[in-house]
Amino acid sequence: MQKSRVFLLVLLCLWAAGCRRPAEGSSAPGGGSEAGAPVRAHSALATARELPLTLAATGTLVPDQQSAVTPIVAGRVMEVFVERGSQVAAGAPLLRLRDVDYRSNAASAAAMLAQARARLGITDGTGPFDPEATAEVRAARANRDLAEDALRRSQQLAGTGALSDQELQRARAQATAAREQYQAALNNVRGAWHGYQQARVAVDQANRAVGDSIVRAPFAGEVAERSANVGEYVTPQRAVVVLVKVNPLRMELQIAQERIAFVRTNQAVELRVDAFPDRVFRGTIRYISAAVRTDTRSLVAEALVPNEGGVLRPGLFATARVDLGQRRQAVLVPQRAVVSEAGSSRVFVLEQGRASERVVSVAERLDNDVVLERGVNAGERVLVDNLDRLSDGARVQDLSQTP
Repeated sequence: MQKSRVFLLVLLCLWAAGCRRPAEGSSAPGGGSEAGAPVRAHSALATARELPLTLAATGTLVPDQQSAVTPIVAGRVMEVFVERGSQVAAGAPLLRLRDVDYRSNAASAAAMLAQARARLGITDGTGPFDPEATAEVRAARANRDLAEDALRRSQQLAGTGALSDQELQRARAQATAAREQYQAALNNVRGAWHGYQQARVAVDQANRAVGDSIVRAPFAGEVAERSANVGEYVTPQRAVVVLVKVNPLRMELQIAQERIAFVRTNQAVELRVDAFPDRVFRGTIRYISAAVRTDTRSLVAEALVPNEGGVLRPGLFATARVDLGQRRQAVLVPQRAVVSEAGSSRVFVLEQGRASERVVSVAERLDNDVVLERGVNAGERVLVDNLDRLSDGARVQDLSQTP
């Protein structure tokens, strides 16, 4: 009998506890409760806006020009004028090589040139050259004329019988020898003239080698690398300086084949880089490839990006938007309303006092807003704070609508 009373008492306690649970309140979705206070949050209106149709692309910024500068002549480095990061003008000296041998060669070549001029009897050799005007040819021509004159007189005397045949033959031989001497003198002078021209070329080459012993910048830019030091022996096969032109920079864009018709030169491009997340850099498409790549079926375009202050650096990864010249209808919501996790984005739309979770497709992110392709309609209200306390169906008190 006592056991039965105890059993009935236990059953009554359990029944009473079960009746009290609903009174205490059950957890409502999103941290709120059906009987308790709803989640307090602000909302914002999703707005419709006409935006330019853009093409998104990514790429790496590269220099407009880049050169691994090599010396033209070999030699030992005597002086280095630049360091990494130095700004240089076109033609500015980068380093100087030992030039003693080159100067000696230039002096020897100049002496040979002077010798050739003295032989020809000329001063500068800039005017037209007449071999007949040289002393050697003039003397040979005079001897030839005298010998031919003597031969004519001998022939006249031989015709009258006043001169023997032996003497006539001697006059003929002397005239022939004089003509040959004249031709030989003429050939010698012409050869000397060509030797003079060769000496001039040798002087130019020697002087150029002296000048080439100073390695100069091929264009204005910034020194990215310097790989030569004083005392090293360098050759034309070895780069001593890497020079880059950082203004402007270039960015290669891959254009999908379905968007090729919208891309043309002089289109505006907006770029963003992670190094300066709050800045927008602007450029212009300047070059478009003549053919589509067969492996990717994409067209390559290059944009020039002005970099007056040198803020951007070659090698930075950039995200670009190309204005395609058309307009599109889009829905904008504040960035605070979008939650992105594991590659998907979602928002909470306020519907009749409750949060409705929507998966959305983000087209692009602007400064303070996000452009949505689908998931939210213009005119709907999206929740912008306390998102971590919300879940689908949670009751919400909209603080933005509270008077």
